Amino acid sequence: MIRVAALFLAVATPVVAQETIPSGQALVLWEVMWERIEGGGTQAVLRFIAPGVAREGGTVGPEAALTDLDWLCATHAVPLSRLPAARADSVVITMMDRPVPRGVTDPDATQYFGLYTIENGECSPEDY
Repeated sequence: MIRVAALFLAVATPVVAQETIPSGQALVLWEVMWERIEGGGTQAVLRFIAPGVAREGGTVGPEAALTDLDWLCATHAVPLSRLPAARADSVVITMMDRPVPRGVTDPDATQYFGLYTIENGECSPEDY
């Protein structure tokens, strides 16, 4: 139970500090999960609802969204990676303007994805 509480605090606390998000948009942490990847590794998946990235009515453009993804990796994935029970070889961060189930295509939704490895306590962007 202590590990679950530590995981919740490590992931949830920075979301409350929304004024520090580079674009200034409000985010809601939607899901955190771990997946096995090809080759036997594990990847953490952090998914956020970010209404500001919506095509219609949104206030956050692609460049600002990518900056936010980098910020989310540094402020959420790095602390998460330091927890013994939450180790991951890579991290996927998703920002979406509405909830979309993992692996489902929604042509009306706006989604941004960032894939990272964490090396020496820092996020290193990867290509898909």
